[in-house]
Amino acid sequence: MKKILIADDHGIVRLGASVIIKETLQKAEIFQAETFDEVLEKIKVEDFDLLLLDINMPGGNNIRVLEEILQIRPSIKILIFSSYDESLYALRYIEAGAVGYLNKTTAMAELSNAILAIQDRGKYMSSNVQDLYIQKLTQSKSELTKLNPLARLSNREVDVAKQLIKGLGIIEVSGLLELSPSTVSTYKSRIFEKLNVSNIPELIELFRIHSNN
Repeated sequence: MKKILIADDHGIVRLGASVIIKETLQKAEIFQAETFDEVLEKIKVEDFDLLLLDINMPGGNNIRVLEEILQIRPSIKILIFSSYDESLYALRYIEAGAVGYLNKTTAMAELSNAILAIQDRGKYMSSNVQDLYIQKLTQSKSELTKLNPLARLSNREVDVAKQLIKGLGIIEVSGLLELSPSTVSTYKSRIFEKLNVSNIPELIELFRIHSNN
């Protein structure tokens, strides 16, 4: 890997990741971005080998950003580096085109292992994500939703729910995810119905129980 782009809106995270990457791949060129728009600008002019991507950064807080990135640079490898819970998000992002998902709460040394795994094998899966993958292969949809009702949600519903549990209103979510207010309202209704909740506090509690957000 010669060129690596670190995309995160926290400078301390970018600095820490840069140090780990330099220790792991001494010849790598490291670039940084703090918004999703900046990511798009940079990948249009530079052919990066790896994108270390936070999924909770301005403009990049929905799963469809992977499709947008891969349309511009089909060969780029995307490693999701996020504080969001692996059990709810990891397989969704890997299925959408990421080569791995790394939770920020793990030791920074695991970032080194992830980068080396991607360099050698093209993919990275933590032991937790491997367990989730095996679980998905060996259990039915109904069994999975019994274990975690959040698995009933579609990717787009997860994007909307993720913002609702932060306390954002319909109009705010609409602007953030570039959806019409009526579409957001429809997603909200579906989320409440699928999860059998009737208000935001109940939704927050369900996420608290079944996710580490």
